[in-house]
Amino acid sequence: MSAARGQETTVPVAVRSPSTVDPAHILTLHEVAERLKVSERWVYEKSRRRCLNPLPCIRIGRYLRFDWASVSSWLRQQERGA
Repeated sequence: MSAARGQETTVPVAVRSPSTVDPAHILTLHEVAERLKVSERWVYEKSRRRCLNPLPCIRIGRYLRFDWASVSSWLRQQERGA
């Protein structure tokens, strides 16, 4: 059957559930810098929104927090892009 002229058909859209973040894997800017062996300034610059491929972070007001699983995935993508 076809929709009558002038009527809109609705198509169900799958809603993506937000991924759960394990609080035990949340890191501060300092902790991420230590793990990556880079400066805190480098981490901050790579997490800026204007960056071409920003480091994934969680913004809580003025604070940045990082999910280690997301950072690890980002690192793997960087390795492939090199």
